[in-house]
Amino acid sequence: MEYSSGEPELILLEIDWDSESKIPQEIEELLAKADQRLQAYWDSWHRRPIEQYVACDFRDVYRAMHAVKSQELPIGNLFCEWGCGFGIVTAMAGKLGWDAVGIEAEEFLVEQARQFLRSENIPAEIWHGNFLPSHAERLAKRQANHASLFHQIPSVYASKSLAVDDFATIFAYPWPGEDYFLKDVFRHYAADQAILVMFLGPYEIEIYRKQRHCV
Repeated sequence: MEYSSGEPELILLEIDWDSESKIPQEIEELLAKADQRLQAYWDSWHRRPIEQYVACDFRDVYRAMHAVKSQELPIGNLFCEWGCGFGIVTAMAGKLGWDAVGIEAEEFLVEQARQFLRSENIPAEIWHGNFLPSHAERLAKRQANHASLFHQIPSVYASKSLAVDDFATIFAYPWPGEDYFLKDVFRHYAADQAILVMFLGPYEIEIYRKQRHCV
């Protein structure tokens, strides 16, 4: 198969992830512990406010990730969470058997995520840095007010000798209006055939595959 030089596409995959209603007991137990950590943080939020942290619906995300994994959609086993917060999605990815990495710019959240993974004995990694590749900001529209552009910290990939296109699956939870930007970043930097799982709100998850044009 030959590929054209045109722009790659993101193909929206029709996956019935929400029909997977059963959450395994070990995941429910993991999320119960995660909920305790999150509640402890919210109870003391005024001491260390992080305006850009909002939790997703972890159970829906698990269902979507399980569907992606069980249907063998990824081309490899490396998984990355863009903006991992407390590392909960990264932890679930590790439980699903991915070689999981979470990237987070906030140092406090990095330490919280690492503590959570250690406490649950999950062999995933948390990287402190910017999940955007170098120069990715040029893909944003002029005067864009995207939260991911506010992180004054270098892109993390070079220090880890990896790049976005080394990951077969990427998860992202964008702020409202930021999904188009992150999809452009994925389209531009991800590997051909890589999978993007994007949480957009309650019961709203989109799953894409990057695909180059073939001739």
